[in-house]
Amino acid sequence: MIIFGEEAREKLLIGINLVADTVAPTLGPQARTVVLHGPKPIIINDGVTIARHITDPDQFVNMGVQLVQSVASEAQGSAGDGTTTAAILARRLCADGLAAVDNGTSPVKLKKEMEEAVLEVIEHLRKESTPVQHNSMVKQVATISANNDEDIGGLIASVVDAVGQDGVITVEEANSIETTFTVVDGMEVDRGYISHMMINRPESAKCVLNNPLILMTNGDIRHFQDVLPVMEIALANKRPLLIIAKSFEGTALNNLLLNLMQKTIECCVIRMPNFGDDAIEEMYDIESVVGGNVVNVETGGAIEKTQFEDLGQCAKVVITQSKTTIIGSSENGVDPLNKRIKGLQSLFDSAPNDWLKDKLKYRIGRLSGGVAVIHVGGATEVEMNERKERLDDALNATRAAMQEGVVVGGGKALLNARAAITGLDEIIDGPNGKMMLWDSLEEPLTVLLKNGDADMGIMGSVIGDINPAWGYNALTDNCGNLFDMGIIDPVKVTRSSLQAAASIAGMVLTTEVLVGYDEMVV
Repeated sequence: MIIFGEEAREKLLIGINLVADTVAPTLGPQARTVVLHGPKPIIINDGVTIARHITDPDQFVNMGVQLVQSVASEAQGSAGDGTTTAAILARRLCADGLAAVDNGTSPVKLKKEMEEAVLEVIEHLRKESTPVQHNSMVKQVATISANNDEDIGGLIASVVDAVGQDGVITVEEANSIETTFTVVDGMEVDRGYISHMMINRPESAKCVLNNPLILMTNGDIRHFQDVLPVMEIALANKRPLLIIAKSFEGTALNNLLLNLMQKTIECCVIRMPNFGDDAIEEMYDIESVVGGNVVNVETGGAIEKTQFEDLGQCAKVVITQSKTTIIGSSENGVDPLNKRIKGLQSLFDSAPNDWLKDKLKYRIGRLSGGVAVIHVGGATEVEMNERKERLDDALNATRAAMQEGVVVGGGKALLNARAAITGLDEIIDGPNGKMMLWDSLEEPLTVLLKNGDADMGIMGSVIGDINPAWGYNALTDNCGNLFDMGIIDPVKVTRSSLQAAASIAGMVLTTEVLVGYDEMVV
């Protein structure tokens, strides 16, 4: 079944509006929640989670739904937050753009002009960025992202203060109603599982190994018989196994995946971090945390001869598609870890250039910061899950703020960025992609006003005020200096939301045909 032209675009827009209308009420401090159907109903206001649950019986409308789902996922993957903002920006861009296309404007021209304007806005946001320099700013960012929950904001500020900006923070469910945190030895590695078949927590797309044994090697593992002795050690001790290797392929991978399907063993494989000499050095960093010995094939080590004492150990490992978090060090004590940190510090002090110093500073911070584990509590499972989602959003926003700084919140940063869009005065021949983006930048503030049941006349006063920090505080329903009020947003979140929305809008504008399945075929 195939539909063309205006009919195809209309179907897409229906799906886009369906998702945006559903998630829009979750934006801002006056946000409402959404109840998701399931074996246990979920009460939530997390945009990307809500978007994933939306479908429509019309296959072509559902294509529009899936496009906005990809917008939310792209924003989530890039910055970890801002999914609702991305969805409502995409809705406005698609609605205005498709109206212009139906009136004869070239979609290719609109897309090109819009992309040029997005780059100008992003450049403006980066210039206006303020670095996160003190703990109070961390609390402000986290509080806003958690729907103005000051308890969550204060907790995250305390956690960041405890482990530092280079420390690793994870979230787990608690066995009580209290939400607390602990700091343990551990580290994070920028490598994820090599196959989705290794996921054992499908609801979160993670592999979680409790009390695992850890094989560390810079060797290539291609033959199953090479790694079989290590797997037998893990099975004999009834322990899961994490393998960190240069590569893992061939019969080794095929047989491991077969064993995972048959639930013979609990195992996950990641590739060793970094490349060349840096890779083996980072493996020794991991060794200092988990104990054991790196099987260095370049100095005569043999994977098939690995003994129990060569394997590292820790309390827990959490592996996602892109990173691995090691929680809890080995039982060897802190001496090896402290010795490793002191050795890296000596190298840092004598490093001949800033490039090497930056690399060593990162490694020192990763080892010394440890891992903070936030234990999320709640009176009920529903409450616990809802609080956990808000904590995840707040953590992601905090990380984003520390990476790229912050700008004024409340939708004002995007309104201020309108001034950076060039060439608007030259538009005389109908719809233009730059003007289309200019119009869309008021959408977050519009939704904030609607969610707070505010006087829509405030829009004009906020837009007209020349003070770049002057805006609308949706929590207190009044206007003022948003920076002074602590209303700030991470640049990375704002930027990623806009980029994701514009990316999908550009593809929608140039769509002419939708190809679906034949509804007569069963």
